[in-house]
Amino acid sequence: MKWWPSVLLVLLAAASGCSAPAARAVLAPPAPRAPRFIRVGVVEGKRTAIHTVRLEEYVQATSISEFAPASGDLDVVERMLEVQAVVGRTYALAHLGRHARGGFDLCATTHCQLYEPARLRTSRWAAAAAEAAQQTSGSVLWFDGAAASVLFHADCGGHTSNSADVWGGPGRPYLVGIADDGPAESAHAAWRFEATRDAVMRALNADPRTRVGARLDGIKILERDAAGRALRVALHAQQERIVGGGLLREVLARALGARTVRSTWFDVRRGRGTFVFEGRGFGHGVGLCQAGALARIRAGTRLPAILQRYFPGTRLITLG
Repeated sequence: MKWWPSVLLVLLAAASGCSAPAARAVLAPPAPRAPRFIRVGVVEGKRTAIHTVRLEEYVQATSISEFAPASGDLDVVERMLEVQAVVGRTYALAHLGRHARGGFDLCATTHCQLYEPARLRTSRWAAAAAEAAQQTSGSVLWFDGAAASVLFHADCGGHTSNSADVWGGPGRPYLVGIADDGPAESAHAAWRFEATRDAVMRALNADPRTRVGARLDGIKILERDAAGRALRVALHAQQERIVGGGLLREVLARALGARTVRSTWFDVRRGRGTFVFEGRGFGHGVGLCQAGALARIRAGTRLPAILQRYFPGTRLITLG
């Protein structure tokens, strides 16, 4: 019987324990856990009070503090608040302990994220912010084993910039310049600001980094990034200076108002006793462009695609 040797070999193998072991189930590693509470430093009078708040309550408050339109369709606003909630939650986790020397994690100003919890009682969008935080609860953008250092701004003017171009340093692979076209092509605003030469000169002289002395003859952009934002600017004056575009905008906006020189994407010319700035966008131009994201939402783009558009290479995960 020709089948007997093969059957015998199988039986002997089974008896001797040489059979293949049963496959073991490979369990996925548990999702990282987010802290339940964070500490926020809030300036109250002349002191900084430390508020310990639930992370998700912080996300609600900062979302509606950073994005609170005067009007709009409820569904569109709520979906934009979902985008802002994921970005705000990710930013918070990536920057925990940023103010460790002061005894808290994050401040309540634009140095970190705006945190105005009173808006949860007074804003017409308070319920939408709460719903957005609940719908995205625990969702963050992940890169290389940690929360991504995401950033956002109001309006990129039609093109975002590389973080390395704006602030120097090595940059991050998901904070790169992209054309904000497609559904967002017509979403971006242009602006114009005119100030007297004396007003501009006083603003520059108020900061030692831009001090020009008693005469200001001209302002000339020497270098731009790929998007068009000013990187280096020459101040032709009694004290000649070359300054960064971001520093120039910071100094002028501090003295003349946040809505004057709205971004570093500008041209400047001298008029009769004045300087005229004309530019595009509002904010630093890195990461999520709120104006562009809102336009994409109106066109039907869903949250994961929006986040991948502005933060390429990151993963959207849910923390445990």
